[in-house]
Amino acid sequence: MERFVVSNSPFLHSKNDINKMFLFVSIALVVPTIYGVMFFGLWSLLLVVTSIASCFLFECLYNLIHTKKFMVDNFSFFVTALILALSVPVKTPIFALVVSAFFAEFVVKMAFGGLGRNKFNPALLGRCFAGVICAGLSGELYTLALNGDVYSSLAFGGSNSLTNLLIGQAVGGIGTTCTFIILLCYVFLVYSSVIDFKIPLIAMVSYFIVGIMFNNIETTIMNMLSGSFLFVSVFMITDPNTSPNNFISKIIYACLFGALSALAWNVGTLGENTVFAVALVCNVFAAIMDKYIVVKPLSVGGFRNAYKN
Repeated sequence: MERFVVSNSPFLHSKNDINKMFLFVSIALVVPTIYGVMFFGLWSLLLVVTSIASCFLFECLYNLIHTKKFMVDNFSFFVTALILALSVPVKTPIFALVVSAFFAEFVVKMAFGGLGRNKFNPALLGRCFAGVICAGLSGELYTLALNGDVYSSLAFGGSNSLTNLLIGQAVGGIGTTCTFIILLCYVFLVYSSVIDFKIPLIAMVSYFIVGIMFNNIETTIMNMLSGSFLFVSVFMITDPNTSPNNFISKIIYACLFGALSALAWNVGTLGENTVFAVALVCNVFAAIMDKYIVVKPLSVGGFRNAYKN
């Protein structure tokens, strides 16, 4: 009789083990981190360091309380910390980032059992929490004077060019402004078999289709390249633990995220926080889709008897 191995989630169908996946994601995140620090200055580096230290300490604190060991199980805290820090604007107050890191690590991740058992993406929910804390400062956070130039987000009446959005000369999250770098990270993570290429790609197509119902093609592309949409598409909604598992669910999930993001951007009032709120809604539906959308395997004979029973 064959032996069966019983283990805890997450169960990932990948050529990489979980540690290699975190390593590749960390490498990808370092690139927009370096660019963000170069563009926004040393204060952005302080936010990144604060986020890393906070996520590490809060995960250790939880383990200390529950297991009497001051330790972390893996380096997932580092990925959570970087994504959280890179998704907030550089003028975010330190206290807001620390509280958001506590919420992401202590409440969203560890309280549900740690890696693989959390129902929501910790960094995503932490970023949404930061948006709630800084709700009254949104306009101020996304207006910035650098090197004599004043930058303002498109969501708050600012203007920009397609070239500036591609090379990162725009206001937004610390690591979300340079579209070219994010697309390079997307290619790297797909090549490394860390993320499913379909989810970001389908999300972008879905965003574009819905966006042109409200604006012309140029404006739709401009909107898609701003507001952290691409960053969330590559680094947040592709999380294997909180995204759907089967093919059909992934397509619906990506379409839903792209369409709702475009809709919320054009008719909503959340500004730069729009895409994070939409991604959180899609996180909720991911588990529901996995439960009710079941893809039955096809027999050797093909489609004829696949759904007979």
